[in-house]
Amino acid sequence: MTAFFKRLLFTLVLLGLVAGAWSLWSLHRSRHLPRVILLQLPVEGIDPSQSLGLGLLIKDQMEVASGATILVPPERPQESLLASLPNEDVVVKFQGQRVGDLLALRMEWIASKDLRAGKAWSVLETGPLPPQEAFARLKQRGPLPVLRPGAEQLLPHTPARFWDLAKAASIQEDSAASQNLTLLRELSVTESGSAAVWLTLGEYRYRMLWTQSVNTDMPQLEALGAFDKALHLIPGYPRAALLKGLLLTDVGNQREAIRSLAEAHTLRRGVPELYSGLAYAGRTCGLLEGASRAIAARDKLSEPFQLSMPWVADNTYLYAGQWGTFRATLGDRKDPFLYFYRGYLSILEGRQDLALPFFLAGAANRSTSLPFSDLCHIYAEGIQGHQDQALEDLKTFGTARGRLQIPDGELTFKVAEAYGFLGKRDESIETAGRAFAQGFGCLSWYERSPLLEVARRSPRWPSLRQHLQERHSAMERSFPPDVFD
Repeated sequence: MTAFFKRLLFTLVLLGLVAGAWSLWSLHRSRHLPRVILLQLPVEGIDPSQSLGLGLLIKDQMEVASGATILVPPERPQESLLASLPNEDVVVKFQGQRVGDLLALRMEWIASKDLRAGKAWSVLETGPLPPQEAFARLKQRGPLPVLRPGAEQLLPHTPARFWDLAKAASIQEDSAASQNLTLLRELSVTESGSAAVWLTLGEYRYRMLWTQSVNTDMPQLEALGAFDKALHLIPGYPRAALLKGLLLTDVGNQREAIRSLAEAHTLRRGVPELYSGLAYAGRTCGLLEGASRAIAARDKLSEPFQLSMPWVADNTYLYAGQWGTFRATLGDRKDPFLYFYRGYLSILEGRQDLALPFFLAGAANRSTSLPFSDLCHIYAEGIQGHQDQALEDLKTFGTARGRLQIPDGELTFKVAEAYGFLGKRDESIETAGRAFAQGFGCLSWYERSPLLEVARRSPRWPSLRQHLQERHSAMERSFPPDVFD
């Protein structure tokens, strides 16, 4: 064979390989994955409060294996709403039963168009099986194609350890999470190949950062390390990527948070929660246009349902001046975090009479979101005329915040605003500077917050504003708005 024909043959083979690869890539890109509306039903054989963890693991399994958009409505939707969804949306019901350490699952599913037409639901049941095997059975024969590897690295392989994880993942109270840290550390040793175990360990350590003072335990590093191990086992694992991004933002490293979330987003473009993480990182460094784009993309993916995320409020609307929209996102869940923002928004609007009941309710709830419960108490004291006591409690709160292992400049800014509310100019501008040092750099809100007005009359304000402007410009250059789409 002459050199010419060898080159020709090589070229034809190469072109064939490229064409084949392009065809496969195009097929993958053109494959339209349906959205899944996941309705979680009770699990027999375990306490109902522990079924939350099983629901999270079911969602993880479907999300990781398929790459589809999985939506879990906070409340059971009316069937008429489900029937009005786009044709290809799939409604999925899960039921389960614990039998010893085994799991029996029942899955029903139907496309929205078939629900409108009155067709029957498809049904798949497993007998009592080791949980890993029960999940695999549904994955192989369920309504979604398995397009991505990694789901086999999600769950513990030992049935008893699976139920330990389901219980741990169900715990919502911070104090209870602290008490179960030993269990999670044991799981990370015995089930080191489970991404969900590492994720839950990281989440526990993250939550404890809000309540524990600085010591030599280095929980920030343990939390980030646990998230990284989960992401190493399952690249782009949505819940791990989200929590890592939130934690990086809270410690003032928005640059790395945006990069990390954007990387996960390229792998998991159908996950609405990742947009929430991008919006959180973006808004806290003042990139409000990018944050607004992320929220719009998230809402488009999840409409007509509103995502409920206990750790994240859509403050982008607040900082952009869209206060009515911000109020609508707060819902009616009874958590100090949300009580605080309902009262805080009323204060911004000059309605202390409306704010007081929210602050009193938030102060009375000490089960979770303790920093916001404390702020509710301080604002309630101020509104009721107990200025000296409110100021003393705010100083105590600020001192305690300084000893915590998570800076959270956005929350420190709320302390600066509380000083402004109490009329303390010097304390307000000093705390605002500390919030900037901790990473909170939303220039427009520093300039517009009614509660920071007293601080803006300080001689130190022009210098702080200049630093804010310099950082804001640098972040704008690094992360243009289309990064958040």
